[in-house]
Amino acid sequence: MHLTQPAVSKALAELERGLGMSLFARTPQGLVPTPEGVCLTRHAQSVHEDLNRAALALDSIGQPEVWRVAVGAMHGTTSVIPMAFERLQRQRTPTTAFDLTVQEGSPDLLLPLLRAGKLDVVMGVAPERSAAADLHVVPLYVDPMVWMVAPGHPLARADRPTLHDLADSMWVLPPRVARVRAVIDAMLRRNRVLVPSRLVETVSFDSLLGMVCDHGAVALSTRRLARSAETRGLVQVLDIDMAGLVLPISAMTLVEPEPSAYAVEFFQCLVEASAR
Repeated sequence: MHLTQPAVSKALAELERGLGMSLFARTPQGLVPTPEGVCLTRHAQSVHEDLNRAALALDSIGQPEVWRVAVGAMHGTTSVIPMAFERLQRQRTPTTAFDLTVQEGSPDLLLPLLRAGKLDVVMGVAPERSAAADLHVVPLYVDPMVWMVAPGHPLARADRPTLHDLADSMWVLPPRVARVRAVIDAMLRRNRVLVPSRLVETVSFDSLLGMVCDHGAVALSTRRLARSAETRGLVQVLDIDMAGLVLPISAMTLVEPEPSAYAVEFFQCLVEASAR
């Protein structure tokens, strides 16, 4: 920012005096935001993003139209984006300039970016209704969860394996902080299956594949991701009944401020592409 530390300290002190409240607590570990600081930072990020968008809009005046949307996608949902983009292209002239940004991650990472104005649309598992009052949520599709192993794993040759047959293997599951993990654990308890002592928890599909292909793990993943890896010969999906364990995938935008016309257009294309 081309500012010295004393200049930043002075600006912060002036801001706190003007607001009449402390925004950061000074600790041996450095500055820690107070609740007021967290609140102001969140709104400042939104204002900063609005200013960036305003600058882009000003620069585009008198220039050819640029279709610009930023999409956040939960791991395993990105396959819908090219189909939605294809529908969008059919609705527009081939020469229309565009800037489509796709960021992949967990909903816990993507939703704060949506609320900060850094993303226009998020695809993934929607939060509980009480935590989604500021979101416009439209269901897209339901993605079942399946078990998979490396093609050379002993279970790949087993005839109709069961959950109990997985007990001696290393497992890869979504982390405990993920909403779906509570559903998985409840399903395992109903079937009297214990999570093994050798356990890897991750939302990274690359890490999951590494544990499956290189370390003989069995992994639970969405069917779309698993089938994609299976067609490349990397894994084999096991025929194990998961008792209706599914991930409901939705598209989400903010209610306020209203998304741009471009975001609304792409949002609708996502809905239509998912219904195919």
